[in-house]
Formats: sequence, structure tokens, C-alpha cells
Amino acid sequence: MAHPKIVLTADRTLMSPYRGISLATFFGCAPAIDPHRPKNSFWYYILKDQVTPKVLFDFICNPIGHKNGIADFAPYGLRKVEAALLRDGFKREDVVIAHPDHVEKFIGPETQVVGTYEMDPLGMGPVTMTFTYGRKQMSYDEFYNRDLHLRINAAKKKNGSNAKVIAGASGTWQYNYDPKKIQEYGLYAVLEGELGGIGPEIDGHAGEFFNHLMNGDFENMNPFAKSDFKVDIKEFGNDENKYHGRFVHYWDEPEIDEIPNIVEPSMHGMVEVMRGCGRGCKFCDVTLRPLRYYPPEKVKQEIEVNMKKGGAKSAWLHSDDIFVYGLDPRKTKNMAPNRDALEELFTVVMSTGIGHTNPTHGTLAGAIADEKLVPNISKIIKASADNLIGIQCGFETGSLRLIGKYADRKLSPYKPEEWHWVVKEGVKTLNENHWIPAFTLIMGLDNDETEDDAWETIRIISELEQEQPESMFTATPLTFVPIGLLEKSQFFDIGNEMDAAQLGVMYKTWQHNFKYGIQKFMNKTGPNSSFRKKAFTGLARTLGGVPLSAMEKYARRKGREHEQVIEKIKAKYW
Repeated sequence: MAHPKIVLTADRTLMSPYRGISLATFFGCAPAIDPHRPKNSFWYYILKDQVTPKVLFDFICNPIGHKNGIADFAPYGLRKVEAALLRDGFKREDVVIAHPDHVEKFIGPETQVVGTYEMDPLGMGPVTMTFTYGRKQMSYDEFYNRDLHLRINAAKKKNGSNAKVIAGASGTWQYNYDPKKIQEYGLYAVLEGELGGIGPEIDGHAGEFFNHLMNGDFENMNPFAKSDFKVDIKEFGNDENKYHGRFVHYWDEPEIDEIPNIVEPSMHGMVEVMRGCGRGCKFCDVTLRPLRYYPPEKVKQEIEVNMKKGGAKSAWLHSDDIFVYGLDPRKTKNMAPNRDALEELFTVVMSTGIGHTNPTHGTLAGAIADEKLVPNISKIIKASADNLIGIQCGFETGSLRLIGKYADRKLSPYKPEEWHWVVKEGVKTLNENHWIPAFTLIMGLDNDETEDDAWETIRIISELEQEQPESMFTATPLTFVPIGLLEKSQFFDIGNEMDAAQLGVMYKTWQHNFKYGIQKFMNKTGPNSSFRKKAFTGLARTLGGVPLSAMEKYARRKGREHEQVIEKIKAKYW
């Protein structure tokens, strides 16, 4: 059997439906292995070096289906690359998106490129760094990415393949911080954006890129020749331990008509509605991209692909702030939402016959800047108590000082000193219209967070609980990662630098999520409360108190200052 020229794939954590439970997609950030666990400990006797039991993870992270090894679904970005290659002249038999468990079938002498789509390959993403105490443990994201590369290398050796293995997508910046993995995984090159953290938009010129790759042009590319691509051979380490890596930099901003529509179904019914953000938060790299919007008809066409070929009954609308859709922040005063454009977008989305839709991300300021916006959208998408709409919102911090310093435009049209009011009004408005915000916040923001900043975060969460006792929201603390305009900063080392007040933030957020999210409304998000959602919620309720106990135990080990923070939260902010 002839093998395809180009094999595209992704690891298991990116190729799972997670049993239809949206919040479970973060489960890949969970710790898998603790290499430092004492061999004489009780937990080593029970689980060896496993942290989250693999049997539990593999049950929740169930594999997607396949047809003779070809994946039935794939991450949206991988589907874009596939569609671009087919558009740019490659034949269907030349390009395969392989199921990670069957990638060996497609790698042979004729295979020239194996491309891996990587979001958090080395476990350095903000959520993962938090859950693994700054990589003191290995996450499942890293565990299964490593497993995928070992499979690829074994298949190349067994099948006599000289295929070039290239890692791409938004997580490739991580190889700059652990370069020995480039050698360990046998990577020919790492594809990254011109500014490092930004995932390159190669769907604009995918054919050109892969032709360069297969022709060997990246080995001796003239750095002074006009090209969309630049090759940088980086050297890491000292004389005793030197590592080298070939980094292909690509910076192109394809126009909307240069971005192909997907031709096969994406994971989770994901479709894109825009690129860029325009809010200008210093700790985010998406804001460095220019804004471009898909016309509603283009969005509709991709949803129909997911419905026809993938049986999708819901659509995730990906953006980095849905409330910016259709506006030009350079010309629109105070980032006022374009209500007409948003209503048209959601009307067209629902005209496909889809049963449920929700945007992936949105800002609280955008949600309340136009009092008619969220109520009108909610009517269009049929939001109700039985059809709750989830949306991820950047809460970032309760500190007025930090929000003003690092994310003032995130609040536009409001001012930094109004941030607490924006948070409370945003939760109220979203909840009244059957939306549930999933908040993310940043611990150790630019290593500039003080004890007072941390306590402001704890207080605002507690005030929300007291003033809006029926409110529905979750709050997840993330470790600061140096990307965006802060890429020259240092990681926040949660494993060694977390002070008592920051432990309090972790403790308070998890207490809220357990008491409110897991206990009250987790199984109500989405179009129905299916048996599997109820089963997963039951499991979460059973295990939800474990992290609280673990943090209390950690505080006792650290000393009286940390214990007093836990006691204060229980006494004043419970």
C-alpha cells in the first residue's frame, strides 16, 4: 500500500470528544506522573508514579472514531491546514489526518512530512503549570504528546521512512524553554509565528510551506531573500549540554478569502468566526493579530460540514472576544459592540438547524456595554434554564492596580476603577439571560502580584457569592506565562514562589467551584442533562473536595502563615 506524502496528526488529548462534556476538555492539564514521589509512600504503593489514575483519565478522554486509521474528527486548526493543502493542489491521497493510535499505518518510504498539531506539548500552558506545580509533575498533555512522538519515531524506523517531523500550532513556543525535547522527539523543525507565542496562520499559504519543506529549502534558505518564511537555527545550553533546533518563522495575515473552509468535521463542532481581538491586554498574544471577521455565510458553510459529515448537533463559535465581532476598534469609540452584526451572525448560525451554540470567549465589559445585546442574542439562540450557554471570560485579577496596568482596554468602555462593578454586573447580566461565565485569572501576573492584590481577588469572589447567592460562574487560577507583550518576562514559578495569599486565591477559587459549580449547575450546561453528564458530575462531586484537603495539608507543611490564610478564608470568605 502506498503511503501519503503528508501525514497530519495530534495527540490523544486533542483528539477526544471527552464524552461530550465541555469542561472535561481541560482534563489534559491534569497531572499524570509525579517523578519525585517517594517509593516508600502509601500513594506509590497504590498508584506507583501516577497522580491522576490513567484508567480514569483514559475513560474520560475517550478516543475518537476512525476509518482504517483515518480520524473521523480533528482539531479545527488541523482541518484548516488539510483544507488549504487540498486547495493548493495536493491530491486527497497525498494528505491524511491520522488517528494518533494508528499513525504507524500511514508512515512509510513515500511519506515526506509528518506534521503534529500541538497546543500544550510540554505542559507549559497556564492551566497546566498551575495543576502540575510548575512542571514538577508531568501533565497528560505532555504525556500523550511524548507518546505520539515515540510512536512516530518507531514507525519511521520500522517502515524505512525518512519523513521530516515538524511541530506546529500555538504551543510550539514551549520548545524554546525545554529544547532537549527537540532532539528527543527527532523534530526536523518547529514552526512558530514571527513573535514566538502566536500560532502561525499557514492556512493562507499551506501549499507553499509544505513544498518548501519537502524540497529541503529550509536547510539553506537565504535569510535576505524575500519570503514569508525565515529559518533560525537556535543554540541552547552551555558547552557541556548544547541543544540545537531549526525554527521556521512565519508571519502572514491571510485575508478572509485566502482562508479555506474546512472540508471534514472538526472536534466539538468547532468553527471560527473571527481572528484577532483588539483589546490590547499585555499578557496575551492574540491581541497582536489584526482583526478579521468571517461573514455569516462562511460560518454557516463550515457548520453545515460538521452537521453533514460529523453529525454535529451543536456549534462552538471560536473567537477571542465574541463581543468585538464586526467592529473596528480603531474607529469605534470605546469598543462599543456591533449589535446588528452579532444578531445577524447568530441568526444565520441558528438557521442551519443546529440545536445549541455558544461562543468560546467573551469579555464582561462587552457583554454589558449594550444592554440589549445579550438578551437579544439569548432569544436568537434559545438560551433557557434547560439550555445554558457557557462562555469563557478573562477575570484575570481582582486587583484594580493590576487590571489598570496590564489590561485597561479589556474594560473599555469602562475604566479600571470600575472593574469590580463590571465583574458583578457582567455576572448578573449573563446569568439573567442563562449564560454561565467560566472565569480564568492569572496568578503571579508578570511576577508583579502583591499580597494585597491577591486578597482583592479573594474578596471580589466572596462578594459575588454574598451579593448574588444564586449566581452561576466558575473561577480557574492560571499561572502567569510570558507571552504577548510580556514575552521577555519570567514564568511565575508556582512550585517555589507561591506565597500564602496566592495559596488563598487557589483555595478560594476551588472552594467556589466545588460549592457552586460542581454542586449546583455543572450538569446543566449545554442542550440537555444527559446521563453521562450526570455521571461525570457525580464523579466530580465525589472527588471535588480532594483538592481542598490537599491545599489544607500543603498549608500545614508550609507553616503558620499559610494556615492562617486558610483559616481566614473559612471564617470571612466562605
